[in-house]
Amino acid sequence: MKLEGKTVFITGAAQGLGQGITEALLERGAKVCIADLNREKGEETVNQFQQRFGKENVFFIKADVTNEKEFEDAFKEAVSRLGNIDIMVNNAGIMDESKWELMIQINVTSLVRGTNLAIGHMNKVTGGKGGLIINTASVAGFAPGVSFPVYGGTKHAVIGFTTSWAANPNVESMGIRFACLCPSPADTALLDLKDHQGMMVSQFTKFINEVLGVAPVSKIVEGFITLVEKDDNNGALLLVGKNEGIQFVNRFYDPMASLPKQKQSDAAKTS
Repeated sequence: MKLEGKTVFITGAAQGLGQGITEALLERGAKVCIADLNREKGEETVNQFQQRFGKENVFFIKADVTNEKEFEDAFKEAVSRLGNIDIMVNNAGIMDESKWELMIQINVTSLVRGTNLAIGHMNKVTGGKGGLIINTASVAGFAPGVSFPVYGGTKHAVIGFTTSWAANPNVESMGIRFACLCPSPADTALLDLKDHQGMMVSQFTKFINEVLGVAPVSKIVEGFITLVEKDDNNGALLLVGKNEGIQFVNRFYDPMASLPKQKQSDAAKTS
């Protein structure tokens, strides 16, 4: 899919990975609605982007994705202002085991709701124009997550949900494609972890820094653009990371397989 002139709704885009993705979309001529809970950061981000790309090409809507009405109203407003949504990016997410119920709400329930909103809007069978739905999963969706079992579980759910929709025999007539962006650890606030947010957090941090490595946001964004621009991307799982690079993988990918043998050995000791 070429991004010139396309319209995008993206959640969790006031900062971090979502902000980086938004910038890349705008640079390629897309129009973007930024939806985020953080009004201050959202307005700051959108003001910067409007100065560079024009007020008509990007705007911010405050939206708590765990609030059903607020999320639906934000999506409807975006449709009204943009005329259509070509690409839905369910990117909002948190990693905090001490708030496991909220984490499930944001990482899974709200992602399902966002997907359903996009399907209802895009479905050609009911008068839509088709489109692409990208759900942000994680490398944690492929393997056990000892330090963050609920977070890991939510990302397994995202991959399973997205690939299940992609396998639906009606998607071709619906004109909708479903795909997952699966980043390895990236240099965002998500990795600014406190002890209460997981188990064995210091050990996990050491594992990330010494074994998996932390990718710059720019690398994850590069992967996102690769995923969106691939025409046959229905059901695609794109892994992006410092060690892994950018690669399409299958549902049974082994995250340790791409590491050098010494790092695989270190990972085994860490776990």
